[in-house]
Amino acid sequence: MNIFSFLNKKNESANAAITMLPVLEKENLTTESVNVAEESAKNEASEKKPLTVSYATGWPIDVIYGYLHKNYEEKGFNDAMVKNDLAFRDMNMSLIRNKILMVFREINLNYDVMKKDIETRMDTCTAAGLLTTLSELEKQMAIISMHKEELERLESDFRNNANEASVPLQSYNGGFLRGIATITMATSSRSAVIPQSMVVPPLSKQRETA
Repeated sequence: MNIFSFLNKKNESANAAITMLPVLEKENLTTESVNVAEESAKNEASEKKPLTVSYATGWPIDVIYGYLHKNYEEKGFNDAMVKNDLAFRDMNMSLIRNKILMVFREINLNYDVMKKDIETRMDTCTAAGLLTTLSELEKQMAIISMHKEELERLESDFRNNANEASVPLQSYNGGFLRGIATITMATSSRSAVIPQSMVVPPLSKQRETA
């Protein structure tokens, strides 16, 4: 399948994280035909691949899946080792949340750009009578619509910290609390092994002894 860029070259430097995504490239509408059977075989092979952060579908939504599948437990634990304060935890969780919400906005914008581009090309194909290419563009438009619906559902779940979209914040919180528990246990252990002879008696006891 040919690939087209969903961002203009002049925006590449400002959207480096997005422009690396593999998406469909513009065809030559006057000369190119689409091999439907070959495309179908490729799509079936892609669907059999496991969903990972290495972009399983080849569409922008993979970036969202990558963020939502990321486990922040280790980061939460390490942050607690630096400063075991709940306000510090809340600040870091807010940073993670805002970053992911920004990615949602960027991905939705990219799909909107792709949708407008395909609509323009569909109009051109209709006018030129290129029915095979028009059929393929309609399939791509259907995929975009499906992905937009999925993005809407995932963003709603993420905002409400629900379902699978809760993994990033829940894992960070769990790691941070585990870090606090580790520090507490270590402090308690050190206190328990202090020799009795090293414990300084209260001032009143010292006066009685004197």
